[in-house]
Amino acid sequence: MTPSYLKRLAVLCSILAISGCGTTSSNDSGESSGVIIAVNPKLSVIQGPASAAVEARKQPISILVLHHTASSLPSALKTLQGRTKGHMVGVHYLVSAEVPQARIFRMCPDSLAAYHAGKSAWGKFESLNQSSLGIEIVNYDGNVHAYPKPQVEAVLALAQHLVTTHRISPENVVAHSDIAVGRKIDPGSLFPWEYFAANGVGAWPDAKDVQLFRILLKSQKLSNAAIQQLLRTYGYRLDDNSDKTLGLAIEAFQRHFRGSKVDGIADDETVAILQALVKKYRRGSSKAASPAPSRRV
Repeated sequence: MTPSYLKRLAVLCSILAISGCGTTSSNDSGESSGVIIAVNPKLSVIQGPASAAVEARKQPISILVLHHTASSLPSALKTLQGRTKGHMVGVHYLVSAEVPQARIFRMCPDSLAAYHAGKSAWGKFESLNQSSLGIEIVNYDGNVHAYPKPQVEAVLALAQHLVTTHRISPENVVAHSDIAVGRKIDPGSLFPWEYFAANGVGAWPDAKDVQLFRILLKSQKLSNAAIQQLLRTYGYRLDDNSDKTLGLAIEAFQRHFRGSKVDGIADDETVAILQALVKKYRRGSSKAASPAPSRRV
């Protein structure tokens, strides 16, 4: 075994230990005073204050949803306890932004459904609290502020463990903005999705497929209806066929897969990326990519 393999194995095994640890007392800020496990200088796992915004899980875990907190760590720890009247919000894990060492807090066990997804849909799934796990990442706005490397590595190590343990497929590792089109914008266009996919977490298109579809689109564009079908095939929920809804869905898609251009416009590069993703992850649905001339958003 190589040193790098052993190091990664140690990270994943250490995170596995979370589910078997008891709760600990909290200080005035809401942070737990007991460290569960110190994995390495870049990662520690702590039992956070228990979230009350949970319920019994009635569906298998199929989806991993990533969020940003839009707040500081102390504020997030307080909010995610789910004890604010009229604002019952919870999550399974919270990752701090501290440098040089980010911390992972467990707010509730995977076996419970946390109230993190809200009104949501992805593919065949509706109201995703029951079918998903949630990770909140401390960042005021992931469309404006980059995620620090220690935090990225902590989230990656945790996510690698979760997708392996629960056998979550790449296309079901999603942004909050993916599952709540037009309603949410997190974790934002600056989240390193390509890096995560390269390390076994989440989906990313093959460059050669994107290039091929771009060439094809030069001679024949896709209609709005065809683009809508591609988005739905990949997983996005479009409530109607209006240009406005299509634009919002394209914006959500770009926020995940083309963060340098988030404008809701389905240009050739955006459409080619979408076609490549459907080809790679939604096999059997490739007919949705067939060209049909028409106007674009």
